[in-house]
Amino acid sequence: MGMQTAGVVIIGISLLMLIGLVLIVLSLQRPRSFQRKPAGTTIGWMPAETEEDLDVGRIRPLRLLSESEAAFYWTLKKAIGERWVIAVKVPLAQIMKRRRHLPRGLYQMLEYGHVDFLLLHPRSWEPVIAIELDDTSHLTSVRRDRDRRKDELFRIAGIPLLRWQVGQNWSVEEIAQKLWQTAASREN
Repeated sequence: MGMQTAGVVIIGISLLMLIGLVLIVLSLQRPRSFQRKPAGTTIGWMPAETEEDLDVGRIRPLRLLSESEAAFYWTLKKAIGERWVIAVKVPLAQIMKRRRHLPRGLYQMLEYGHVDFLLLHPRSWEPVIAIELDDTSHLTSVRRDRDRRKDELFRIAGIPLLRWQVGQNWSVEEIAQKLWQTAASREN
């Protein structure tokens, strides 16, 4: 009888240890965004507890365009006149829709990428030409890979994507000529 009792106790302790181990593993696999932070913590993702937590200044507006992008915007505006509408920082998922499976890199670019400028037809609001303004960060291998994926998405969608360099002396006439040529070749 003593051996059976000892065996049952050992099995019981083993089961409790196994359950504890499973709970520890499950808690480690739980996404951090779902873990509760200590009360009184007001940083990060925590929701506001009261209306007072939603004071003005908690969220600040960001500048939509850098100085270089703003300068290019005004040059672009002069180049196109009233022919097209300029949209800025447009998410790629708002421009094109996936019909079939895409490789992971292209899918991620479609879901999370944006284009700096998008010229839209003024009546149909359909994309005509996309424009990227590249600074020196586009010289890194990571950015070149992103640019390649973005170029590929626009190629697949049939929307021309043009690139200009930050720091170039942008000529209104040269930009207009390049845009007109691109639009004309697309219409033919």
